[in-house]
Amino acid sequence: MQPAKRTLKDDSFFKNIVRYIYHRRKFFLYVALLLLILSYAVFGKKGILQRVELEMENRELKEKLRSEQDKTIMLQKEIEALKTSDSKIEKVAREKYGMVKDGEEIYKVVTDSTK
Repeated sequence: MQPAKRTLKDDSFFKNIVRYIYHRRKFFLYVALLLLILSYAVFGKKGILQRVELEMENRELKEKLRSEQDKTIMLQKEIEALKTSDSKIEKVAREKYGMVKDGEEIYKVVTDSTK
């Protein structure tokens, strides 16, 4: 098997391409410059992709902020309820700290997790 030889026809095709580009080099220079500018606008530090990524991060942070603000409002309401209501204080003391009234007994139910 012999390696394929280039024919005269193939060489003239490439010569024609080179000749075409050479004669229109100003056009190809403008196209190359335009492609360079577009690639920087899309992929650069301040490009479109970076902008989209930052917008998504901004949206996520705003949602997180909104949920934290809702949580803060809920906790402020709970604080106000604790300041004004003795029954609320009693409920929290029983649930969180296991406190009981005088004379009450606590029964703990133990479940067997092996069954």
